Amino acid sequence: MKILFASAELSPFVRTGGLGNAVAGLAHALSADHDVTVAVPGYRDANAPGREIKGQPWKMHKDRGVEVLFWLDPSFDRPGIYGPDAASSYDDNWERFARFSVAVAKIADGFDVVHLHDGHVGAVALKTVVPTVFTIHNASYPMVGPLGPAVEALGLGPKASVLGGDIEWFGGANFLKAGIVGATQATTVSPGHAKELAVDETSFGLGGIIRGLFRPIVGVLNGIDTDDWDPSRDPDLPEAFTTSKLAGRSASRTALLAKYRLDDGFILGNVGRISGQGLVDYDLDALVGEGARFVFMGNGDLDPLVDGWADRHPTAVAHVPFDEPGSRLVFAGSDAYLMPSQYEPCGLGQIYGMRYGCPTIAHFTGGLEDTVFDIDEDPENGTGFVFRSFQHPSLAKTIRRAMHYQASIPELWRTVQVNGMKRDWSWDARAVEYEAIYESVVVR
Repeated sequence: MKILFASAELSPFVRTGGLGNAVAGLAHALSADHDVTVAVPGYRDANAPGREIKGQPWKMHKDRGVEVLFWLDPSFDRPGIYGPDAASSYDDNWERFARFSVAVAKIADGFDVVHLHDGHVGAVALKTVVPTVFTIHNASYPMVGPLGPAVEALGLGPKASVLGGDIEWFGGANFLKAGIVGATQATTVSPGHAKELAVDETSFGLGGIIRGLFRPIVGVLNGIDTDDWDPSRDPDLPEAFTTSKLAGRSASRTALLAKYRLDDGFILGNVGRISGQGLVDYDLDALVGEGARFVFMGNGDLDPLVDGWADRHPTAVAHVPFDEPGSRLVFAGSDAYLMPSQYEPCGLGQIYGMRYGCPTIAHFTGGLEDTVFDIDEDPENGTGFVFRSFQHPSLAKTIRRAMHYQASIPELWRTVQVNGMKRDWSWDARAVEYEAIYESVVVR
């Protein structure tokens, strides 16, 4: 099968978060049995490799069996990805991605299916007759713009801009909506989040549209590159470890405490954006007094709050910028991984943590419902500890429960660790699910 992906990000060339990793992981898994091409904008900062295609605004590069097409256009020849820095965005992003969408639609002929990733490229579904799959990675970031100019830039007919039209959204243009209603099949990144998107309170206003789809939205979990994320041979760890030799984790634990000058205790790690989406009231001062230690890696709008914790407890709380080798030490050296997200379409941190023998403490939402199984509810398959209420003090109580299990029931704690490490988190398993979706939309 010939498959064309379109995305705003593709690891390792350009990524700001999980989107680039997900697109690359799925593309490479599918390329074992299919002809896969990925189209991405040729951002200046991507330093796009490859050769230019004569007479066309594309540069071609082969990456481990996947053909990558970088679209060369002046609108992407500027600093940054979505803006000059991570904290800002360009006012004309809607126009840049409208132009990119038109370019993708022009090369879609000849492919069996076009897989569109997130709102940036949703409008492609309105521009091609090739069967399309549209995946919502994060509905809280739709690509929106002025209605009339967007319709004109995309070359859509007048019906697209009428009230309730394919791209119209409260008087503006919403590319995410265009992908949902225009695609042959809409998907998202976990079964749990698929259920949430059909509910008004958790759908960012899209619930009615999603409930009205002829084909119900399908949730497929994201995977990870299990060859790259492998504690048995990770060069960034001080000592390798496996499910049968978990003692090797102790070297990472010791290194983590030393690196951030923390006193010994029950180490809770968190890697990601420090924001209201993933941070709640920890009752932190009391937990520190009970032996909890915290490593927060990442930055965001709640930095002042976390910095205040670190200032009050310099040997119990560390707050450091993200770096990938350091994040691997957090996953391998923490006793438990914190994932208290209020909203989480899929989440990758909990998967990396469990892959590295770090049980997850998670809020029961979105993709966390599908990846973290509470040991008290499922003693044979449990991979962590879950809390369902986002109100204080649910998280603190769950942290205390995990601390008790590690200290008092070590055999069960080891079971939780091994369960998480043994689960199949690979993209190969997800590729099988997407192959079935592609087969369901392709006209033979």
